[in-house]
Amino acid sequence: MKYSLIVINILVVFTYNCVYGQDTDVVPIDSSAISASEENVYVKKQKKERHYPKLQAAQEKYLHWIDKRHREFPFGVPAIAYNKYDGVQVGAALINLKQPVKNVDFTASLLYGIKSKKVNGTVNIDYYIKPKKSVVSEIKPSLRFQSFSYYNYVKPLKYYAIHPEISIAFNHRTEKLQQLEHRLKFTSHVIMHKEIAYHAIDSVTVELKDTLTHYYVNVLNYTFKRNDKNFPFEASMTFEQSKNFVKTYFEANSFIRYQLKDYNTGVHLRFFIGGFLWRNDNYRFRLYPDVGMSLNGKRGEQDYLYNDNYFGRNEQANFAGRQITKTDGFFKVSTPLNAIEIGQTADWLMAFNFKIDFPIKYVPIKLFFDLAYSFDNHLNPINLLPMKGFQYDGGVMFSFFDEGFEIYLPLFYSKEYKTYYKANAPKFGQRISFLFDLHKIELHKKIRGMKF
Repeated sequence: MKYSLIVINILVVFTYNCVYGQDTDVVPIDSSAISASEENVYVKKQKKERHYPKLQAAQEKYLHWIDKRHREFPFGVPAIAYNKYDGVQVGAALINLKQPVKNVDFTASLLYGIKSKKVNGTVNIDYYIKPKKSVVSEIKPSLRFQSFSYYNYVKPLKYYAIHPEISIAFNHRTEKLQQLEHRLKFTSHVIMHKEIAYHAIDSVTVELKDTLTHYYVNVLNYTFKRNDKNFPFEASMTFEQSKNFVKTYFEANSFIRYQLKDYNTGVHLRFFIGGFLWRNDNYRFRLYPDVGMSLNGKRGEQDYLYNDNYFGRNEQANFAGRQITKTDGFFKVSTPLNAIEIGQTADWLMAFNFKIDFPIKYVPIKLFFDLAYSFDNHLNPINLLPMKGFQYDGGVMFSFFDEGFEIYLPLFYSKEYKTYYKANAPKFGQRISFLFDLHKIELHKKIRGMKF
């Protein structure tokens, strides 16, 4: 850990010196060669600003990146990341600042895990096509990739997730309906990860080998959105297909703003219902319950699409194991030590989520309440009767960065959760969960808007 702290301090000093300790340079104009009127036109049209001059000078000198007119090369900054299996990760992030540049949005990171001694990274490429005079307002082919370590309960291993995607946005051309947006998106999730295979050399000796396995899940999503300040609404219908199952789910989100001055506070409403349309009879759901639907927001080990980033993807007992995402039933409580969690299902479930803002601007305190009904007859085939019933939870939460980071403090919950917590999590701190959504925070877009 001593070496990681040294590296972190060096990167902090370097980042401050290269970014925060600099001003904007302006290319000077020779006013003696032009008239006053021409000079004004030249200042308005031809004046060129240089942001981050010290860092650009270092890039030109050592990385041979040149900022020419009408061209843009990646902008590199030091990057630090962390997860339980790779430890502290140091490296660099590449970003095209002037988005869109030739309709391309590009971000990437290359990281080295000090604990795992492995190279990790992410890539995100979006290409924007915006037809003119068409009902189709945007066509966006995309490619996402990430590779980090996960834990298979024996040792940390690598995974590789590739997500090719194409989305098409439709907008109404009339002024009365221009707030409405329709988007159709297709994503193919290709997941490759290493697993440990047991090979018997003889009747006594067994050899462990790392083997690369893979699977795919295709996802088709339709989203309808109304961009209204006071009463926004969004609804989506999703279909997931793999060789072992087909499932579908519907989600609707709405917001009713308090009529108090211009504060963006109010009541957040969410409805979710989903179920399986087809199952492979040879697929053992009992051994792979994570592909089912969860009453809680998905934890890392339930994220079979590898859509999100987790501090501890396969953790169950510690604080990293209580990280959830806004998916499925989105309960803020979970039972990770159960082989099949409360309310988890390979049949169907329905959930309502309520979140009430504090009616004062910039106060991050909110109240939450969740109610759901689940039905399952496949995850535990030993039982003659299906597992079904109502569940609920509620409490206080803290929300930051436009719902990008949230902390949940459950204060009450249904009987099944009380029994679980009494046996496995007797202390209140063991029941606190949190959400950390990098897709919502979008650091690379915030960097683009910075001026130093």
